[in-house]
This record gives sequence, C-alpha cells and structure tokens, in this order.
Amino acid sequence: MTHIIVATHGKFSEEIVNSAAMVFGEDENTHVVTFLPGEGGDDLVAKYNAIIETLPENEPVLFLVDLFGGSPYNAAARVASNRENTDIVTGISLPMLLEVLDAKDSADLEELAETAKEVGVMAVKSFRNPEPKAAPAPKAEPAPVAAPAPRNPNLKGNMNITLLRIDDRLIHGQVATSWAKAVKCEAIFAISDDVANDKLRSELLLQIVPPGLKGYVIPVEKAIKVYHNPQYTGKNILWLVTKPADVLRLIEGGVKIDKVNVGGMTYKDGNKMLSDAVTVGKADVDAFQKLLDLGVDLTMQKVATNPKVEITKAKLDALQF
Repeated sequence: MTHIIVATHGKFSEEIVNSAAMVFGEDENTHVVTFLPGEGGDDLVAKYNAIIETLPENEPVLFLVDLFGGSPYNAAARVASNRENTDIVTGISLPMLLEVLDAKDSADLEELAETAKEVGVMAVKSFRNPEPKAAPAPKAEPAPVAAPAPRNPNLKGNMNITLLRIDDRLIHGQVATSWAKAVKCEAIFAISDDVANDKLRSELLLQIVPPGLKGYVIPVEKAIKVYHNPQYTGKNILWLVTKPADVLRLIEGGVKIDKVNVGGMTYKDGNKMLSDAVTVGKADVDAFQKLLDLGVDLTMQKVATNPKVEITKAKLDALQF
C-alpha cells in the first residue's frame, strides 16, 4: 500500500485533499502537511518523519508537492534521500491527486509516480486549444565552477553585489522567480559554511537556479576571496546568506556592503518576531546592532514588489532579550 503525503505552501494541501474527498471520498492513507509562515525546512522534515513513523516499516510513500525547488519539495528530498520506496512528484493538482487515489491500490510506487506526472501534464488544457503542445526539453543546469576564465589580467575592481539578502532558505522559489529578475543578476551565490559542506542541500539549491544564470554554494571565506578576484570585476551577482553574523564576517573580510535585504529567518526556540517572516535570537539582534553601527541600511522585504520595512535600533531594543 502506497501512502500519499500532500505538502504545499500554506493550507492549500488541506483544501485540495478536502476537494478530492468530495469526489473520491475520504482516504485514510492520504496525509496532509502544511508549510506556514515562520516555519523552515527542518519543521517540514519533522512533520514528514512524524507521519512516516506511524506507518508500517518500509511501506512506499509518494510525496505530492506544489513547487519544484520550494521548501516542501526540498524537505521531502531530504527525507527521500535516506529512505527506500519513496518518491516525489511536483505540481500537484486536483486531477493528479484524484488519479493517484484511484490507482494507488493497484499500482506500485514507480507506476504511481508516472501516473501522477502524466495526468499532471494531460489535465492542462485551454478552451480554445484543448490539446496540449509538446513541452520543450529542459535545459541542463550549468555545472558550478570556482571562478570564470580570466578575461583581462589588467582589470581591477570588484563584482557588483546587486542584492545581499538574508534568507535561511537561500535559493528558493521567491529568489528564482522574483529577486533574480528584479535585480538582473548574472549569477547567484548561496553563502553558508554549513550548507556548502552538505552535498545534498547544495545539489538541491543548484537545481532551483533559473535557466540562464549560474549558481554557486560556497562558504563565507570563499565568498570573500571571490569578491576580491579581479576576474569578476563588473559582474552582477545576487548574494544570499542565512544570518546577519555572516554579513559581519563578509564586511570584516573587506566586502563592501551598505545595504542588506532581510527576507526570511525561521523560528528557533527562544526567538522573537520582527515580522511574520523574520524571527531573531539574541545573537542575531547583536549582529544587526553592529551592522547598524557600521552604517548598513537594514530593511525587511519578502518579495521585490513588497514595500521595504526598515529595521531600526528602536525595533531591536523593543525585543528585550
């Protein structure tokens, strides 16, 4: 028996399973996971594992999630990489879910995943042109490299950091669809010592890099060295870090930073909320205070179209750690 875990941003997972129940009926082997503001990948992994622990050992599990490269997908990939009989299909829709529910008693996991993918494509039609056209072949992701080939040995200067953003998810859907376009970057640097040393997480992040851009997952010290490499002079790069302490490390290493965009810092025990997407601990507040002392402009912003909200000393002091 294959168990289905439906996981999406927000409460969409709950509602699509409720809609399926109106057509198919209740199914005790379909499980719902929501991904709410303030939660992170570790929270999703914990939710997934809590469900799996209730299942008979080694029974197949199929994740149906919304966005390829989104947090529900990335967390599911972390679980699937350590578990046999587990697969993930993205782009969940009501036709896909209904077909999977109808087929799961007679199909094995591989067949069920193929069914989900086929139905997900075939169910997309338009009134004027109901027959779907063949999708173009996906472009291969460029392999990450340490530095580009030399362009001119006489070049002097640094790259242009078009945006430095604190977002503990690093590269994800909002970055790929909103920020990369808004800042017109040529490459994305995901900068984290921990993530750079985690092969699976690094590979997952690089899968999300939009076509036409290069992506790199590198530790802080490597980012500093690359910044000072004249081969990057004039290139427009989007920088992502997970915490304000790493911004301080970059500045101490000689990286010129005068503005920081704070996008997402998920809740950890003892944290307090600056916004519905940003929670901070004492170490984060101390780092933010030091950045303000250095004259760095700190603003919170989920996506490029949202208004900026300034982070001030008064707001930080009000948290009272």
